[in-house]
Amino acid sequence: MKYTGVYWLGPVYDMGGYGNVSRNFLRAFESIGIPVFIHSIGPEHQEIGESTIKWIKNLSSNQIGDRVVFIRHGLAELFQVSFAVPHVVKNIGVTLFETDRLPEGWASFANLMDEVWVPSRFNYDTFSKSGVSPEKLKVVPYGIDVTKYSPGRPCKKLAFPSSVNSFVFLYVFGFDYRKGYDLLIKAFCDEFSPAEDVSLLLKVYTHSDIDPEFALSEIQSHIPPERCPSQIAIIPEPYSEEDLIALYQNCDVYISMDRAAGWGMPVMEAMALGKPVIALRWGGSTEFMNETNSFLIETEEALVPVDAKLQAARPRYYLHHQWADVKIEKVRQVMREAYVNKKRREQLAKKAAADIHQYYSPARIGTIIKKLLS
Repeated sequence: MKYTGVYWLGPVYDMGGYGNVSRNFLRAFESIGIPVFIHSIGPEHQEIGESTIKWIKNLSSNQIGDRVVFIRHGLAELFQVSFAVPHVVKNIGVTLFETDRLPEGWASFANLMDEVWVPSRFNYDTFSKSGVSPEKLKVVPYGIDVTKYSPGRPCKKLAFPSSVNSFVFLYVFGFDYRKGYDLLIKAFCDEFSPAEDVSLLLKVYTHSDIDPEFALSEIQSHIPPERCPSQIAIIPEPYSEEDLIALYQNCDVYISMDRAAGWGMPVMEAMALGKPVIALRWGGSTEFMNETNSFLIETEEALVPVDAKLQAARPRYYLHHQWADVKIEKVRQVMREAYVNKKRREQLAKKAAADIHQYYSPARIGTIIKKLLS
């Protein structure tokens, strides 16, 4: 390899999606034997587990040599910040975005890098159309720890709320207006009667800048009183990674209604565990989801403006952006099919696990990285 080591700057201890991605990149570097110095930024969540924290600390090395690749993982604003890292011969930014374009300034920040790694062809297109030099863009998919997320692992039984019915749709998400929980709740209530033995379980976590009580009340405002908690239950409590895996294992179908997914790590985790999944056929998740391994909700041909509440709440990132147009009838149709068609659920789940384990293991992503750095 041309380079002696990697200086990794990213949210490695974060329980959220960015932290998960950072750790999986570290596993990929570990698989190809390139030394990494780990510079942690952002929150440090103990929920990732003591063994993971110990692994990160043991993996970090000061011996990364005199031809260093400096990789920054996070929002593109991070690319303009000056850091005193010695012996850097290449600067790489790792990021993504979920709508049809980039926030203002992001293209300029990205063009400061020698390379920008994006996880999907979807983002290759949106970044290049927004002004990032195409020759800088490299598609490096996100990996997953297939040793943890495996269909054969023992299943821990979780105590669901007593009201939850035997068939469970699960959605795990961080509270945000782009997560489409309102659309999902309406589709569920319109499609399934109170007499049917089916429930929707919403595992929601809130970021540090959001009031948990506000997030909970906002979600509850979309749930008809007669459905909660008899058919729709919310789990707001923090979960460890082990309990989250058990939650996936104890559901029947994982469904994401993320209106704009930069990647879709929870979907990927459920697939790796051998669970049937539902998501939109739009965005970054189409890199690993297709009609052979997933239930896909077809979107309309023309895009529409992102939710007005999202534009108002975060204009810096979403003002004038667009995303897929989703008709509730199509959401209902796919949910019904997933509910009644056990044979297809089993076929898709088996293929999903095989695809994720074959193409998105740390070792497989490591081979992609090794080729780029050779």
